[in-house]
Amino acid sequence: MPVNERILIDGMNLMYKFPDLAFCLGEYRLQDARIGLLVHLKRHFPDLGLRKVLVFFDGKKELLSECYSEEWEGFSIHYSHEKKADELIIGYLNYCQVPSQCLVVTSDKEILSYARRLRAKRKTSEEFYVEWVKRETEVDETEFNHLKEGLTPSSESDYWERQFLP
Repeated sequence: MPVNERILIDGMNLMYKFPDLAFCLGEYRLQDARIGLLVHLKRHFPDLGLRKVLVFFDGKKELLSECYSEEWEGFSIHYSHEKKADELIIGYLNYCQVPSQCLVVTSDKEILSYARRLRAKRKTSEEFYVEWVKRETEVDETEFNHLKEGLTPSSESDYWERQFLP
């Protein structure tokens, strides 16, 4: 079964839209922020189906790492090393046979402009974050309503612990 839609995410750009991840970045906890973004994305895309999600990060995975690409929970992760992640995203758009099947998530004007010229779909990081918050709110409300109606085996205290405890 071929992948129809490819979602290209400018990782660093998107991380700054999530308050918890921006906090990690402010404390120089880059690896925590990257993992946090991947966890948020996994909740947003629980079933990838015919989509392939590619996340592009600036720099190396770790200081001495030679890893350029890896798979994580069905996501394709790419590290730019000495280049900028922007270059990798643009390179991928050039490589892709049908750019119109790509959705680029970034707020970088240069990448958005380039994607537009290739007729790729575009979404700003801000738009993605708003969509993510809306989806998370709906999931939480559904979970809470099921708890109230006794439709799940979890207790109400389990629900509230998941909301407030790490």
